[in-house]
Amino acid sequence: MRITDKFAKERKTEIKNYKPKYFIASEGSNSEPLYFEGLSNSILFENISIINILRDYAYTRSSHPSFIINMLKEFILNVTNDKITVLELKNKIANCIYENSYKIKIDDIYEKLINIYKKDNYEIEKEKLDQLFLNLFKSEIYKDLAENFSLYFANQNITYSSTTDKINIVIDRDKQNFKDYQYDEVIDFCKENNINLYVSNPTFEFWLYLHFPNIEKDDKTKMYENKYVTNTKRYLEKRLYEICKYKKEKLNFKDFEPFIKDAIKREKNYKEDLKSLKNELGSNVGILINEMLKNE
Repeated sequence: MRITDKFAKERKTEIKNYKPKYFIASEGSNSEPLYFEGLSNSILFENISIINILRDYAYTRSSHPSFIINMLKEFILNVTNDKITVLELKNKIANCIYENSYKIKIDDIYEKLINIYKKDNYEIEKEKLDQLFLNLFKSEIYKDLAENFSLYFANQNITYSSTTDKINIVIDRDKQNFKDYQYDEVIDFCKENNINLYVSNPTFEFWLYLHFPNIEKDDKTKMYENKYVTNTKRYLEKRLYEICKYKKEKLNFKDFEPFIKDAIKREKNYKEDLKSLKNELGSNVGILINEMLKNE
């Protein structure tokens, strides 16, 4: 997992300025992160930190809820102790190389790691990482990389407090790709790990559509079935495009920001509880947003 630089430097030790963190792991790689990034920049939420837990670049196409669960397991393991798994370290190295366009053979670095630690689930003490980076990148071609990666890792090494911070999952209830038993497994996992689950049925676009009054007159069956109505767009996406030229990969938060409180109210007209959201039209994302507002 990775986060953006904007949030990476907050430290739990900064008690006076410490803001409660809302970590968001979402199924989508476009609309959801852009929406929550917009929330994080909004004056409405200036007293909390809203942090997208993003997929590693190697897994940007992996969006199934089961993948998000596995990503969160790794996240929880690595933010709640003073160690990091070899697998998470490998992912961070790959992210650093991708973001900085380093021209190095990453497989050589992975081979060195496995030669040292043997298994991906081996846990390395974080205090030993600086020396490890020097060993991994000691050849002349990587002269500055050890120092640069140490800084990158330090910025990515976010803090988490179970008493003040909250981990949240935001997913779609897409019945075509998300089976009933998998939905139940996600609910159980969240209960067991004190994670808050937020679901939109059928997709996150339903929550976005709630920002506009048009939804009150729309056909519930069409929204719920959300069938393709063009070669590239499903029903809800097309309706949003008609309203604000919405595109998944270019969500403009300013189109939605003035209507957040309206969306929270409209959500009450549809299903909000997780049991009903398994098979009925609705969303409970508004509950999360409302909680954030109350923290202000």
